[in-house]
Amino acid sequence: MKKRFLSVLLCLAAIFGLCGCQSGDAGLMGNYAAADSVVHADVGVLAQADFAPLTSQWFLCDVTEEMLTEDYTFDAEDPERDGSAFVINRTTNELVMGYRMLAKRYPASITKLMTALLVLKQCDPTDNVTISKEIAEFRRGSNAELAEGDQITVSDLLGCLLVVSANNASLALAEHIAGSEEAFVELMNEEARTLGLGGTHFANPHGMHDEKHYTTPYDMYVVLQECMKYPEFRKWAEVSKASYDYLDASGVAESRTIETTSLFKLGDYELPEGVTILAGKTGTTTQAGYCLLMIVSNAAGEEFVVGIFKAESEEKLYNQMRELLTTYCIS
Repeated sequence: MKKRFLSVLLCLAAIFGLCGCQSGDAGLMGNYAAADSVVHADVGVLAQADFAPLTSQWFLCDVTEEMLTEDYTFDAEDPERDGSAFVINRTTNELVMGYRMLAKRYPASITKLMTALLVLKQCDPTDNVTISKEIAEFRRGSNAELAEGDQITVSDLLGCLLVVSANNASLALAEHIAGSEEAFVELMNEEARTLGLGGTHFANPHGMHDEKHYTTPYDMYVVLQECMKYPEFRKWAEVSKASYDYLDASGVAESRTIETTSLFKLGDYELPEGVTILAGKTGTTTQAGYCLLMIVSNAAGEEFVVGIFKAESEEKLYNQMRELLTTYCIS
């Protein structure tokens, strides 16, 4: 009898595992799967059996055009502005609100999530990187203080990448992994194909504008979810301000301070009461507009992924994000 019950139980667990948010519908825009991150759900009626097992299945919320919101006003002062916004309940893997989240967007520095993902997958955080002359002299966009000959760990370069959004850190990590920026970009696009990111193509590891460097808000949601599997990412994702040690070219131990680009974390803009930021990334270029992708939790412990792409200004970005958090993420 127990053997028969166990067989039935395993069949039911398999059925639960095949269900969830994804389906076999060819119209679904995502085809993501990552078996080693899990979401647990009670089996329900089986809880009254001799034991109460759990099914385990990691899944993302697939999104189709039919699921998206049409009547959301992205910018009340500029109703024609072509931006994107979305809220996904990360606890239940359900789309709460999605507006143009499958549209082509320039990701700006949100690109660095993919750079970080490859670093997390391929490097030991304790590895040392020596800063080259080319990296030290790189000056485009946001950069960290990196001098020629500095010896700095992969972990601390990740901090520069994710906390202060340093373009030179992205190049240093790219060269460390692949030998050149071009070879690293090939790895980025290979990883995008592996994850099923059909709306994404990378041209660099930092997000400086390039017509051939684009993504969708949904695709970057997938990348952020992948990054969250790694404790090293989650460590830096929580940082507002930190210091790290390094050796300069003469071998002398020095220290530097890094500070976040998130104006919520810095207190320039106020989060709704009860909302906590768990992770996130900013991004800004003229063509991309002002972008922000975050994972937050509310007072009840629910988690949400919230994104805005192509806001017109910093002020509009943070005020709009606060409105999304207040409307959709507070229970």
